Amino acid sequence: MSPLIGVALNALLSVLANPQTTDILANGPTEWWVDTGAGLVSEPNLGTSAEVLSELAVFLVELGERHLDQASPICDVAISTKELPVLESLGINRLRVHAVLESAISPLTLLSIRVHRAQVLRLADLHASGMLNDLQLGQLRTVLAERQNFIISGASGSGKTTLLRAMLAESSQLRTVVVEDTAELLPVEGHVVGLQVRQANTDGQGYISLETLAQQALRMRPDRLIVGEVRGPEIAVLLRAMNTGHLGSAATLHANQASAVFGRMRALAMEAGFTDRSFESAAALAVQKVIHLSGTGSGRRVEWVGSFQW
Repeated sequence: MSPLIGVALNALLSVLANPQTTDILANGPTEWWVDTGAGLVSEPNLGTSAEVLSELAVFLVELGERHLDQASPICDVAISTKELPVLESLGINRLRVHAVLESAISPLTLLSIRVHRAQVLRLADLHASGMLNDLQLGQLRTVLAERQNFIISGASGSGKTTLLRAMLAESSQLRTVVVEDTAELLPVEGHVVGLQVRQANTDGQGYISLETLAQQALRMRPDRLIVGEVRGPEIAVLLRAMNTGHLGSAATLHANQASAVFGRMRALAMEAGFTDRSFESAAALAVQKVIHLSGTGSGRRVEWVGSFQW
């Protein structure tokens, strides 16, 4: 690591040392933003040169054992305390880094860093923070006690992963297999194991998809299957798991409104080969609850807990 990369990394770590930091974004070398729970705020102290930012992006991606260059200028990677030991002293379990290298795709190098703290918050902690009210706390505990299958929806940064981790931790006795595009949920206390998508190598070989991981997870004797984020044909495997006795299975889904969740799921199911009728039949039996989150200037909160109307 060059001295200049060391300086940039130390500046980044100084911002990560704030226990309230949840996201760091770079829109090129001089425009940086930090979210400490109340929305994005400009952070000029992270500014650097275009060359150093590009080198920093490549360095971070290589830490996560993935590759970023002009031939493959976009990458999503998880960095744990194993790859970057200093994170442990900052109370951080994992960073999720999305990088876009300056290239024909983008005139600027872009970084999006999501911070996952080592402490797994429980539902009681989220209730105390104002993320959910008394009624919602009771509703979510009922979902878990009855092992209902559920979808957590919300916009980017609304707290979907935080809430899902908290809910998984409440029933740690269940053997849980988590599949993710980029590892974010683990570790979670209890009988939980995780699988992460493998990207293709520089020759374009070796790719293992989220759909394949979900299929393999069902052979690992799970009590429940968790899909970190449903965004493609893996929805078919999830619905099948929910309909074949894997009670308490769950996933997150990107949706800006609770009313959009059904349409998003149906669109993904159509891509996976479902018809309207087969999807509605499968989803009606599979999904008992939808939990929708919203992110506001004052923080993240549960906006709605309910069921689809069939």
